[in-house]
Amino acid sequence: MRTIKIKVYSFDELTKEAKENAIENIRQEYYQGNLGSIDFGRLAVDDCSLFEPPHKELEDLFGVAYDFPLIKNTRKNIYFSTDRNWFLDCAEAMEITNDEQFLKWLGLPDEVINDEDFSYEILTSNYRNSDTTINFDGYRSDFDDYIEDAVKKFNNHIHDVLKRIESDIDYRYTDEAIIEDIQGNEYEFLENGEIY
Repeated sequence: MRTIKIKVYSFDELTKEAKENAIENIRQEYYQGNLGSIDFGRLAVDDCSLFEPPHKELEDLFGVAYDFPLIKNTRKNIYFSTDRNWFLDCAEAMEITNDEQFLKWLGLPDEVINDEDFSYEILTSNYRNSDTTINFDGYRSDFDDYIEDAVKKFNNHIHDVLKRIESDIDYRYTDEAIIEDIQGNEYEFLENGEIY
């Protein structure tokens, strides 16, 4: 029988070169799906304010007392791809907390919003890899331009949400995020930066 002694280091105790190796080793573990079952995509869509329009825009429209969140994230059935297909299906996850403010944020005038026949629906078509969109019904044809602009604004918002999801996932692979993760989880390393 023999006893082997191994020196184990915290991240802060490593040399500069070993720190770089440690960061890259952790990054490779993420790519391979190791280090537990970290799903950065699921973490990105778990944000309470994922669907919230820009704060400044809402504040300019409604003042500091606007209903937050205007678009609540229920986290129900969110599907997306930031790869080649590039889509966001989130209709079931979007809960509008104030219809009037939501419709005004989309740029619709009171004449449209207050018409008793007017309605809207947030939906995702049954086509594969489709984006969530919005449909309007019960409005007069002289408001077509407003409706077209509102649909465009909503669709651009969905695109922006998907870009935020992509940015959040990309951030998780940066040196800064990996160092935070190393320190938060108190990972230990061998002298050369290999994970212990």
